[in-house]
Amino acid sequence: MKFIDTEIMEMYLQGKADEEEKNKVMTWLMLNLKSPYADKEFEELLEKVPAVTDDERKERVSSRLMTFIAADRKHSPYNGRRRTRKNLFLYTSIAAMSIAVAIMTFALWDIYKDIDRTVAWTDVKADYGEVKELILPDGSHIWLHNDTRVTYPDAFSGRHRQIFVSGEIYAVIEADRRHPFIVSSDNVNVIVKGTTFNMKSYPEMKNAELTLVEGKVAMEYVTSRGKSGLEVQPGETVSVNLKDGSISKFVCDRSDYVSWKDRRAIYFNDKPLSEIASELEREFGVRIIIEDKVLASTRHFASFVNDESVVDILKALCTEPGIEISEKDSTIHINNY
Repeated sequence: MKFIDTEIMEMYLQGKADEEEKNKVMTWLMLNLKSPYADKEFEELLEKVPAVTDDERKERVSSRLMTFIAADRKHSPYNGRRRTRKNLFLYTSIAAMSIAVAIMTFALWDIYKDIDRTVAWTDVKADYGEVKELILPDGSHIWLHNDTRVTYPDAFSGRHRQIFVSGEIYAVIEADRRHPFIVSSDNVNVIVKGTTFNMKSYPEMKNAELTLVEGKVAMEYVTSRGKSGLEVQPGETVSVNLKDGSISKFVCDRSDYVSWKDRRAIYFNDKPLSEIASELEREFGVRIIIEDKVLASTRHFASFVNDESVVDILKALCTEPGIEISEKDSTIHINNY
């Protein structure tokens, strides 16, 4: 399962987490507290909590949980689509929670209080098919692409400049050797001192991808094998599997690289057609159904930088005899007869 490791969250709830684990919990919360993809993880965490039989404790837990939900709504700067609380309300109504959930409630609220007291945070979101430009307090430029969310402070303070990302960004970071810039996304940190790069890490993706255009960056990540890191060189695209830790590197001519911030540009490096379909759905706002599982698993290297249509792209990828591509009402079906 992606998102935060359940064991780390349990350690945090028990007050046994070290500083690195606490920071990991905070990062996860910043990115996923309102994400619909996190509902399942919240539910599984709550299911591990034993039932409560004390009526007074049930009432106390319920009251504290409602306080947290109200506080979250009041202090969140994000005004877009809100994450549903159906799982939390369900567990409250049947009172199948122990005091550990109340501890989690206060832990989450404390994080929001700390964030608000230290610095104001802002969320910016780009919808499907949208490119949005953002200038950060230090002058760095960030472009958001296709259902991407960036959370950043109104002022950078301390030793690092840090932002939180869910989705895909193109970044031109202002150089500051004394204050490295950190882009955090789920289990990945990209550490830079001044550079240009493209980063892609959507919640539903198995891999995190980084293409370095200029400069030099370090990429840290956590998988089931533990914490690892690597350095990325200009002209390299690095893809890290966040489950098993496997790494793929691809080298391209930087003079041929086209950014989607300038015009539609799509790159696929050894990706299965199923993942390509998901990216094309975000890019073009369509639904793609691949009827054949074997076809869905075929892998492709390709780039499209000439404003090709979604059907043109799929036809270029699916060239085997017997494959039929049809479109109706913004839904594309791919069959292999």
